Amino acid sequence: MLPSMANEARTGGVAFRSKYHRLLDGDHEYLLLEFHEPLPSGHQPVALGDTWLAERRLRDFAQDHFNLRTLRELVHTYALGRSFEPVTQDEVVRQVATLISRGQLRLARAPLPMVPGVVPPLEKKPDSSAPAPEEEKLRLMLQVVDDVTEDPIADLELRLTLPDGSEQKAKTDEDGHIEVSNLPQGRVKVAAAIEGATLKETLAFVKAGILPAMQPVGKTRRRRKKGVSGRFLARLVSHKVADGETLESIAETYETTVDALAQFNWGTTDPEKIQSHLLIDVGCTLKDDSGKFVLSSEDDPGLIYIPRPLEMDWVPLEQRHIWRVKKLPEPRLYLFSA
Repeated sequence: MLPSMANEARTGGVAFRSKYHRLLDGDHEYLLLEFHEPLPSGHQPVALGDTWLAERRLRDFAQDHFNLRTLRELVHTYALGRSFEPVTQDEVVRQVATLISRGQLRLARAPLPMVPGVVPPLEKKPDSSAPAPEEEKLRLMLQVVDDVTEDPIADLELRLTLPDGSEQKAKTDEDGHIEVSNLPQGRVKVAAAIEGATLKETLAFVKAGILPAMQPVGKTRRRRKKGVSGRFLARLVSHKVADGETLESIAETYETTVDALAQFNWGTTDPEKIQSHLLIDVGCTLKDDSGKFVLSSEDDPGLIYIPRPLEMDWVPLEQRHIWRVKKLPEPRLYLFSA
């Protein structure tokens, strides 16, 4: 949230206070709003594009002392800079541009004020005979790579909900890219389905980021031998088993079933095969009176994985998004002695 304390701004040589973060550029006044804040009446949103374009526009604002002070306040408000720690002008501009590119802030232009004695310019009436201006078409640009090797992840299917509400499926190409063109203004919801997924076929989502505008996406990078692969992408919860737990109690904790838990982790619901996987994959060593393995905090690795759907709401267009993923479980090293 932006701070409740008001910021000072200037107009006509008079200082006043307002709840908005204001920037001035000649006769025009601009507001910096949080994404969820409604647009004040009469104001027009200003599209700043990607981080590089936003930096260029903000750098013009920062030439004014009062504008620079406002931008510095924003940096400290979002804990991007430590209190009382000097931050260079370039760093201030870069950090605020990052907030805008992530969708946390947006810029709006205020209408020109009415000045007594000055006649505002007449608005030109639209020419009905002239063709309507074409709406700018935008692109969704996304790349999925291995978090360790940075190898691209190919043939990974994602579900897209486009700005007009329509839905479609898309697969990453051999370079891990998904690019959808000719989209209207707005944002895209990207999701990954996990119906029928198993741990062997699933990649764990690690983090998302945005590539700088001038950085190549990666097609010229030298390809390594082979990266990880998977049909599904999910947020994976690594549950460490504890004394007294059972598969039933773990399934109840995560609002699922034992069959679903076993099917995802080991690809089977057969009780005898599950016992084998508890020994080999979970590392169980203790048994109950009936001879079945029981879970213990001493089990090594003692991990059971729970899949959660991956949904990224309102992914901005015209930005180069990169998603990093990895394979679970991590490869284990075994030492052998003669």
